[in-house]
Amino acid sequence: MNSIIDTFASSQSEQRLAVSPAEAARMAGIGRTTLYAALGSGDLRSFKIGKRRLISVDALKQWLSAAESASSGESGHGR
Repeated sequence: MNSIIDTFASSQSEQRLAVSPAEAARMAGIGRTTLYAALGSGDLRSFKIGKRRLISVDALKQWLSAAESASSGESGHGR
């Protein structure tokens, strides 16, 4: 169940504390539109420093973990 977190642990981006939305989307393997939808709904937390929006790597991990748990709990989909 920790496959997403394990992937992050081996990533060079793990050394960074926060990333841009574009980089967060790349790290997660999703499109920017999907990422911005998560930001807009409040499911994924972000913050601004000056004019720059950033997403903490920890917030991205938590969001992905929650999405993974939710998708594994769905019935009638997939297998």
